[in-house]
Amino acid sequence: MGAINRYSDLGDPPVKLVRMAPTVDDFIDADRGVCQVVALDMQLADGSAPAENTARLVSAGYKVLVFSAGNDVRHLQQALANGAKGISLKVEPVTVTVDKLRRVAAGETIPSLDLAAAIDADTEFVEANLSDREAECLALYATGYALTQVATQMNVQESTVKKYVDRIREKYEQVGRPAGTKIDLLKRAVEDGLLPPIVPLKKDRTGQ
Repeated sequence: MGAINRYSDLGDPPVKLVRMAPTVDDFIDADRGVCQVVALDMQLADGSAPAENTARLVSAGYKVLVFSAGNDVRHLQQALANGAKGISLKVEPVTVTVDKLRRVAAGETIPSLDLAAAIDADTEFVEANLSDREAECLALYATGYALTQVATQMNVQESTVKKYVDRIREKYEQVGRPAGTKIDLLKRAVEDGLLPPIVPLKKDRTGQ
């Protein structure tokens, strides 16, 4: 990432590398709100989970661009589900990463074409194979609707919706993707493209 400063003036506004840290803890402790965008590596020195790291940075008020080799689709999905604004692959030219940092700083969410390509190339990624009605049910339920509201939207009985939800959970669990809670289901819906990436409410970095 140190190469970024060599390209910082190639565009407007300029992009400047102001801090590097081996872990999210070290970064948050040292940054004091100076950075606007964090280029988050998926493999940090402390072995921490990318999903948790993304969520912590977003909650602290930072915009996150995932910086990855692209060889772990599940971690990329989880980072996007927890609020990352896009992905930059390590094999991309530095100028491409700089442009993505600039776009994220401007408030853009970058379409995850890199993730789509990685999924296509990944033989270990396992889909839950939901039916159309199950996918519709998941999108509504994970958004926050109660079972009765989902039933009204889908024009079915509440008992049918409950069966859908139970079946959805079972299908995800069978392929090793947690679905025991409503938050889990929300993350699965985002990962599978049924809902847009989560955009949490902004907080200022003093915690107010």
